[in-house]
Amino acid sequence: MRARYTIFFVLLILASCNRSTKMLQKGDYDAAINKSVKKLIKDPTKNQEINVLERAYRLANERDRNIINELRISGQPDIWEDLFKRYSMMRQRQDVVSRLPYEVLQKINYEKVDYNTEIAEAKNNAAAFYYANGVKLLESGDRMSARKAYNQFSFIRKYFSNYKDVDVKLQQALAQGTNHVIFKMQNHARVALPKDFEAEILKISLSSLNKRWVEFDTQFDEQMYYDYSIFLNLKQIEVSPQNMETEKYKETKKVADGWEYILDNNGNVMKDSLGNDLKRTKYKDITAYITLTKMNKRSVVKGSLDYFDNRSGQLIKTIPITSEFIFDYKSGVFAGEEAALTNKSKAYIKNKPAPFPTDLQMIFDTSEELKRIAFSTVKRDRNRFVN
Repeated sequence: MRARYTIFFVLLILASCNRSTKMLQKGDYDAAINKSVKKLIKDPTKNQEINVLERAYRLANERDRNIINELRISGQPDIWEDLFKRYSMMRQRQDVVSRLPYEVLQKINYEKVDYNTEIAEAKNNAAAFYYANGVKLLESGDRMSARKAYNQFSFIRKYFSNYKDVDVKLQQALAQGTNHVIFKMQNHARVALPKDFEAEILKISLSSLNKRWVEFDTQFDEQMYYDYSIFLNLKQIEVSPQNMETEKYKETKKVADGWEYILDNNGNVMKDSLGNDLKRTKYKDITAYITLTKMNKRSVVKGSLDYFDNRSGQLIKTIPITSEFIFDYKSGVFAGEEAALTNKSKAYIKNKPAPFPTDLQMIFDTSEELKRIAFSTVKRDRNRFVN
């Protein structure tokens, strides 16, 4: 049994070593380094891991230095971010290995290198490149270039939290690259609407749909150029006639009504096992007579949401919409026994008689549904207005 466990642990150790060796063979040097360092921190005497670490560390640094030399020889102005990444990687790799005991570091010919100067140079030059590129893009004045400029200025934040006037440039690029959309209502139906109706519609909270590169307004700003317009175009408004119906019905219920003796077939009072008279509850039927008044009225507003590209003057999409409001009210009165009423009938009777809403009120009541439909439709399509 002991022999089996010994073989198992030997195989486990070999498998662990093989993992770092395979990483090395595949050229995954940093993974091999991390694996070997973890093993050597636990046991600095593992010669196979030391050999893997020495080769992986040397080859990884050689590869990065070769790439750095190629980048510098190229003379391209956009090499600095790549250089920053390479130097940072080499410093991080060095920090990982430096945790090992001194005797292990000696065996892998470890020498600490100060990369701070190169990293600082790469940071400064990368920031300067992105800044100059962003300024040039902003000067072109078009929307898509402003968005690219925003990205260029954003890159600088990776290196410096406060670089020149980059915060101002970011806001400038954001403003220049943002599309503005105005939401309006148009009444093409043959029904005159009060101004309050349009004001109610324009209370729609489209500002919650704002995202980078697109903002929605419901109040027109004369100082603002709007790239797109969304028109809530009302084309048909209908209000049905008032409909009132009366329904009469009754409800019956059995209720307790005292008690009575239980008699046998001969008319004598029956007894229980102790000789006591047997009794039972008496029941009677009670009835309530209900008169139910049902009132019904319906309003429908039909139209469309029309999207216009103001830059080209083109209609880019039309979405039909329909909003409906139904006034459905029931009230009732009763005669007879209240205890006979069901809960449903009790609810009707609690409702007091009420007048029908006016046609204008019915139309107003459709506004909430109209706003909900418009909001969900624009939300679904808002990425259309980013371009």
